[in-house]
Order: sequence, then C-alpha cells, then structure tokens
Amino acid sequence: MTRLSIITGLLLASFALVAPADAEEMPSSGSEAPISEAETAKAEAFIRTKHNKVRAVLRKPDTPARGEELTVLLGEFLDYDRLAKLSLDKEWAKRSPKERARFVSLLRQLVERQYQRNMESTLQYRVKWVGTEPIETGVKVKSSAKSVKKKRQPPITIDYSMSPAGTEWKVFDIFTDEVSLVKNYKRQFRRVIKEEGWGGLIGRMEKKLNEKDELI
Repeated sequence: MTRLSIITGLLLASFALVAPADAEEMPSSGSEAPISEAETAKAEAFIRTKHNKVRAVLRKPDTPARGEELTVLLGEFLDYDRLAKLSLDKEWAKRSPKERARFVSLLRQLVERQYQRNMESTLQYRVKWVGTEPIETGVKVKSSAKSVKKKRQPPITIDYSMSPAGTEWKVFDIFTDEVSLVKNYKRQFRRVIKEEGWGGLIGRMEKKLNEKDELI
C-alpha cells in the first residue's frame, strides 16, 4: 500500500464526490475557555485508550459480533452529530430534523465502514503519540504512524481535534498530514449540493453504502 493511499484512507477518504480539499484550519468562535493541563492529559489518555481498543478488536476474526463491538467503540469517541453539522456548514440550518437525521445516519455508516477498513490497513503501522496542542474548542491530540515493514517511508501525522462531552471526550475532526477531514467533506458536500441538490448528495451517499466491495 502506498503512502498516498494510506493518507487518503486515514482521511476516511472522499466518497469519490470531488477532489480532496487542501489543508485548512477549523474556524473558532474565540469564546471558549482554554482547557487545563489536567484536562488535556485526560483527552490524550482517552483517545489513546479508544484507539488501542479498536486495534485490538480488529485483530479478532471478522464476525458480526466484531462489527457490533466496533460500532459501539467508534460511537464512544467519534462525534458524528458535530461532524455532520460542521461538514454541512450553512446547509445544516436549511435542513429539516428528518433530513438531518437521515444525513447523520448515512454519514455515520460511511465513516464507520471506512474507519474500520483503514484501521485494518494500518495494523502494521506503529503509532506514536507525540503531544497535544490547545485549540479554542478543546485540544488537538497529535500522533504519527510509521510503517513497520517500509522503514524508509516517512511517518504520517494523524491529529485528533477533541472537545469535552460530559465526563469524557469526543473527536470532531481528524487531520492527516495537516489535511482536515471536516474541510474535505465540507467542500465535497457543498459542490454536490450546488450541482445536484440535496437529493443528489443523499443519493450519492446511499450509493456508496451499497458498493460493498469498493473502498470509498
């Protein structure tokens, strides 16, 4: 597997809607209080624990039980609702509760399926946690993944933007080599909606879910 395909995969790929976006930072409101060092440490420990659990489950035989376990695990740290809202941007406010629910459901299924495939592809990568960075909405936990077999291949940086969610944390964006998952999705969704309307976007997402043998 090439470095480019790994990067595309770790971005959870692009639904094959339009070309990937360039690296961009998420906008912030500027009103959030900074996260304390203690809370930052909790965020890092939280994502490390969840990440290791996912990798452990993926090493089990591929059974329906494993799939159910992964669904639960991913739901514990990925904020699908916020990811959906940020990805749709201004379009979110235009959608009815029923349309929003349908979109979140489809996005969750696509992200879950692709995350599983990508994690399986990178089980032979050694993950190193390299620190944290405060952001106005929480904290960015940084890591890198380096191939065990291809030692000359440079590591891939994978950063998780997280914010508090009750007593735990949730991931609302993932940066792979500084490219934002949310920004990538936002540009794709905006383009498809402009060209094909809301129904066109939903249709494309449904089609992707039916392509069982094709990576997104």
